[in-house]
Amino acid sequence: MTIARLGDIDLTNLSLPDVLQIMVSSSGKSWEEVASTCGWSPSNYNRIRDPKDDYWPTLPKLASFCVACHSTLLLDWLFAQVEMGAVELDFDAMDCAGLIESMGHLFKDMGGVAQAGQKAIHPQGEQGSSISQAEARKVIRELVDVINECNAAISRLRPIAGKPGDRW
Repeated sequence: MTIARLGDIDLTNLSLPDVLQIMVSSSGKSWEEVASTCGWSPSNYNRIRDPKDDYWPTLPKLASFCVACHSTLLLDWLFAQVEMGAVELDFDAMDCAGLIESMGHLFKDMGGVAQAGQKAIHPQGEQGSSISQAEARKVIRELVDVINECNAAISRLRPIAGKPGDRW
């Protein structure tokens, strides 16, 4: 396992604003609640969330943000950027052909999840009506493939979509 991977999830395909959004969403708190804990004003956290604004929180506030979100995903992402040799902030915008190709990969990966899941729940599976360790690991590997494909698509759609967390 390399530093650039959290388990098998490739963190090099996520932008900083997307990592922060994942952390806030996973915390069960709103941006406003997390920002308040960190001592950030609305203008601060809006700049931090904006993928077009190269504005980073200060180091002490990064620790506060991780505590507020109960997550070290940001630190794992930073390790991934270090291993890669630079912080990648600019991803090429996806075009229509890229979207079709990305969706094809995603559907293929989802098919792998469905097949592994179907095998695991089939009464003639390794454990009968229980899920075996090998079956659970297979489903997890297939789900990680889906996560990686989604992260790659998100990073290429972000230049078009705007800030993470914006409501559509």
